[in-house]
Amino acid sequence: MRRFFRIVLALVVPVVLVVGAVRVVTLPWFPTWAYRRPNFPPDRYGLDLDARLALAQDCIRYLNLPHDLDILSQLHLPDGAVAFNDRELSHMRDVKNVYDQITIWAVFALVVSIIAAWILARRGEGVAIWEALSDGGLITLVSLLALGGLMLTSWDTFFVGLHGVFFAEGTWRFYYTDTLIRLFPEQFWQLAGGWVAGIVVGDAFALALMGRIIHRRLRDSKTVAEDEVSSTPVA
Repeated sequence: MRRFFRIVLALVVPVVLVVGAVRVVTLPWFPTWAYRRPNFPPDRYGLDLDARLALAQDCIRYLNLPHDLDILSQLHLPDGAVAFNDRELSHMRDVKNVYDQITIWAVFALVVSIIAAWILARRGEGVAIWEALSDGGLITLVSLLALGGLMLTSWDTFFVGLHGVFFAEGTWRFYYTDTLIRLFPEQFWQLAGGWVAGIVVGDAFALALMGRIIHRRLRDSKTVAEDEVSSTPVA
């Protein structure tokens, strides 16, 4: 049982760290930061910064709140044209479904990890808890290293493959004149990927290091206590 719960706890860590980082980046602050970067490409069809930012933040709010798709379908460009066509709206519905599902799975994983840690703690296995958290951090780092290498050497392969996992073929490709591409060009996703990777690496490294240190201290303390008990003379 100790080994089972330790493995469960370790495997949950990457899920919680990655989804947590994605949710941090998927907030209105991110397009504000990205659009104001000096080398961020302007909209080639003349959408100014304020209008572009407002539309991007509306899309992100739609993902994070229980909004109906009508909120996006009722948006307009400065010239009065409808902001998103039917294919774009359909894709945003798909994106929200995926976003909600991975959030639910991450919350479920977090609950499972808390239960596993509680059971281990009740059994006096505090050493196993921190060992599992440290292992989870290491698993996350190794996995992210492999993905990071793919992102750096073949961004297109990574980007297409990621979309292929979550969306049906042909539902996520758009024209350069479509609003979604104008709001979220390739560089936007590269910046977002960099932020997610950075957050996950920082959290995973801290967890791996802290978990290993605490694990060793608890293990050493437990060994000393057992030695003292075994060496105590019987009256």
